[in-house]
Amino acid sequence: MSRPSASHFDRARDRIERGFARWGAFCHDHPWWIITSLLVALVYFSTWLPTMEVDTSNESYLRETDPARVTYKAFQEAFGKDERLVILVESDANIVNDAFLRQLQSWHERLEAVPQVDKVESLINARWMEGRGDELIVEELLEDWPQSPAEFAALRSRIAANPLYQNHFVSPDLRKAALIVTPDTYTASYSREMASIDAADFDFASGFGDDPVGGDAAPAEAEAADDDDRFITDQEIYAMIDEIRAAKADFQRDDFQISVSGSPFIMHQLTFILGRDMFLFSGVGIVLISVLLFAVFRRWVMVVLPVTVSALSLYFTFVLMCFFGMVITTAVQILPSLLLAIGVGNSVHIFTVYFQAIDRGDDKRQALQYALGHSGFAVLMTGLTTAGGLVSFITADLKPVGDIGIMAPVGILSTLLFSLALLPALIAITPFREQGLRDDRSGPFQRFLSWCADVSTGYPKAVVGIWFVLIAVSLVLVSQIRPSHYPLNWFPEGFEVREATETIDAHFGGATFSEIIVDSGERNGLHDPELLHAVDRALTFMEELNVQGVQSGKAVSLIDINKELHQALNENDPAYYAIPDSRDLIAQELLLFENSSSDDLDDLVDTSFSKMRITAKMPFVDGVLYPDYLDAVQSGFREIVGDRADLTFTGVIMLLAGSVKVLISDTIKAYSLAFLIVAPLMMLLVGSVRTGLISMIPNLAPVILTLALMPLLGIPLDAFTLLVGSIALGLAVDDTIHFMHNFHRYYAQSGDARQAVHETLRTTGKALMITSMVLSLAFFVNLMGTMENLQHFGLLTGVCIIVAFLADVLLAPALMTLLTQWKERHPKEQFA
Repeated sequence: MSRPSASHFDRARDRIERGFARWGAFCHDHPWWIITSLLVALVYFSTWLPTMEVDTSNESYLRETDPARVTYKAFQEAFGKDERLVILVESDANIVNDAFLRQLQSWHERLEAVPQVDKVESLINARWMEGRGDELIVEELLEDWPQSPAEFAALRSRIAANPLYQNHFVSPDLRKAALIVTPDTYTASYSREMASIDAADFDFASGFGDDPVGGDAAPAEAEAADDDDRFITDQEIYAMIDEIRAAKADFQRDDFQISVSGSPFIMHQLTFILGRDMFLFSGVGIVLISVLLFAVFRRWVMVVLPVTVSALSLYFTFVLMCFFGMVITTAVQILPSLLLAIGVGNSVHIFTVYFQAIDRGDDKRQALQYALGHSGFAVLMTGLTTAGGLVSFITADLKPVGDIGIMAPVGILSTLLFSLALLPALIAITPFREQGLRDDRSGPFQRFLSWCADVSTGYPKAVVGIWFVLIAVSLVLVSQIRPSHYPLNWFPEGFEVREATETIDAHFGGATFSEIIVDSGERNGLHDPELLHAVDRALTFMEELNVQGVQSGKAVSLIDINKELHQALNENDPAYYAIPDSRDLIAQELLLFENSSSDDLDDLVDTSFSKMRITAKMPFVDGVLYPDYLDAVQSGFREIVGDRADLTFTGVIMLLAGSVKVLISDTIKAYSLAFLIVAPLMMLLVGSVRTGLISMIPNLAPVILTLALMPLLGIPLDAFTLLVGSIALGLAVDDTIHFMHNFHRYYAQSGDARQAVHETLRTTGKALMITSMVLSLAFFVNLMGTMENLQHFGLLTGVCIIVAFLADVLLAPALMTLLTQWKERHPKEQFA
């Protein structure tokens, strides 16, 4: 069989490879210059490490320009934090007794003393309103402490009869109590700055203010501040939570069991566990990879240098992220496994060829020239294609996913720099036994690779047919993947935050909140009985609405005060628990309430009585269930309220719903863009559009087969499993590039596809197998993690890498064999 003639592309590739060979010689001749330059860069960029910021808040899932996040930010400016801690206290007996309430009072007061706590609400300071003759009495429920069994019995009756308390501060069976802790709106430093401003210029007691974003009410000093710097930081909220959890040990007892819930605590636990697991399993991954490398190669240099280079690449990535001001989000958890595996894989490919050169008698300088000339271009292309697959995430509307589209490529380019510069320099200066790797042609690895070569070239049509059937079946399963965003389910059963949240959802209507702003558009517009009656009907509609099991809990608003006032001022007759029909009467009753020294209105209306805030408890369910429910709420609310007021819907629940809405679109965009980036790079590598497209089949097949596992195993599509396809595509291409790069080299030499496949798998196959083992092991380590979402991500990515290896030693050779046979039948067609 005649050898195919060298194409223009082949000649260009030869020039590139000669350039890499010269670079190998330079690394050997000037290793200390390279090492010193990289160390200086590491030290310089390390000075930015203390500036690292972490953001795992609910709003961090959406981009700053997302309408839901913009609305939420404006709401925070006007009304303060809507993210609250809900602290559950449980007892085996009725809680309305002296001992329990005394303990509850002490616990309440301790919570109020925690820094950055704005207020605490519970039975201890719950509003109690009644009329005594011509006088309106507004006081705390336990302002006059019960002294006798009869008074405690009366207190139980009060609690049971008051709609404000039921499913809000106490459970219907009176065995559970809830305390609602609201953090400060602003960071401590900003609050101190505001405290220094003259009260005449800025009235903190003015409630919401007249400007919905605090513009007119804020002084010039406040306007000059960066909006994002004003709000309380995650770190301050987490410090507050840490103090609360530490303090609860002093109050907890058998009949006073305390647990914490609420969206800030869920984010606190996510941050803590993800951070802990990231560092822990990075270390475990390094140890396991080191053991694997030593077991395979039996050379310490094959362990120490690849792991050192990979670890330094990972560290350099994080300091670069700090230098560029990137914020660490939940998705960054995937970076250590990814970058460690890629770095080790690059090193294995370079070392394997290096020792092949040593085997044939080359000295260290010649071996480095040969290793970089043989594998340098392939390593570069694998890095670029992997980075290209991950750049696809940059278009994602989910911000943590979009951030990976920046952070991961930065990390991969760092890994390329250290693999192609630091590793050869370290090889040059490291004294080790100049003896090649063991010749294991009869070993299990090579026997398996030889079998793959025989099967794929001997029965190419059957191999391709089997893979295509698997792909077709998998595509049917892929269509059944369901989206999900349910951070609570990421925690194992028995975790405090999960158990407490589920209990609060069941007995108190929810541990998180949605917010509705009713804007009448005019001063004293909230005195309009028609508007108030309409809002009351809308609230009844919302509390009765149930969409796919999602139903709101207690809603707190001005309406409650209207009804309580009217009842209290009509001899406490329950029949008058209603909104008055007279505008003047509403205004008079609210004026009486304002004069009672209660500050409850500050959190519910603005100073001009034009805007009302409604806060409704919501259960923490799968975010995929929220959009339909919220659409129904908004539609019903707007239909009932009509044109009497403008309505704004926001809060944590709206953010969660917004995150779910973009999951599917993000997946389609990311996978499509990944293909559009990677496919041209493959065409460039092989020098042919046709061959490049065909070579994408072994890259897409593992992704499709792996995604098909998701519905089979009940794994949903979330912000983490969304990453699997593009990451797996980028990694799968790596092995394909090494195979194609060497196949074309050996086919150009022999003109025999079968011989080229055998030679490729003999020289490169072992490195492909070992790098696949390293990569999959790096991701399988996540199976040991705490969070279910990371376990799913690690399992799917690890499986995909194994399937990708099988595709590259079975499907890719079979396709190349069929393609060369087609070329022989159509000699006028250009193969290369």
